[in-house]
Amino acid sequence: FFRRAAPIVFSWAAMHLLILFGSQTGCAEEVAQQVSRDARRRNIPCTVLPMDAYPLLTDLSKESFAVFVCSTTGQGDPPDNMKKSWRCLLLKSFPALPSLHFGVFGLGDSSYSNFNVMAKKLHNRLKGLGAVPLVDRGLGDDQDEGGLDLELSKWLPQFWSGLATALPD
Repeated sequence: FFRRAAPIVFSWAAMHLLILFGSQTGCAEEVAQQVSRDARRRNIPCTVLPMDAYPLLTDLSKESFAVFVCSTTGQGDPPDNMKKSWRCLLLKSFPALPSLHFGVFGLGDSSYSNFNVMAKKLHNRLKGLGAVPLVDRGLGDDQDEGGLDLELSKWLPQFWSGLATALPD
């Protein structure tokens, strides 16, 4: 009498990954593009944008999967193309993000006292808004022998694994 619904067959290509970056000198943008290339190799459609070019207030709550790549400037400040977005994220009226699964990768230099502070703040703010981290935040360090790439080479496989775990069966 009742028809059973067909089982949902999930494909990586059926999803979309939003990749937002905050970059002062272009390094975070390069990392965002690297994440994008890695996603496309996995047949995951993605969009890469500077954070301030994306309408966070109206659209972020509609997203399911996102990667945020950011650097820290000055005395712990967001980069220029992330300042507006950061102020927006701090609004008390910012909508909750319970359907957003995310990863944050920061670019920094541990010789500075505010090492990767923007990535740490962003990760914590997203969690505070109810978003679900797919992986611990990655904190790239220019002072590492392998540079930022050393941490990224560890973090990115963990991100893809976390993403695969979060996808429906």
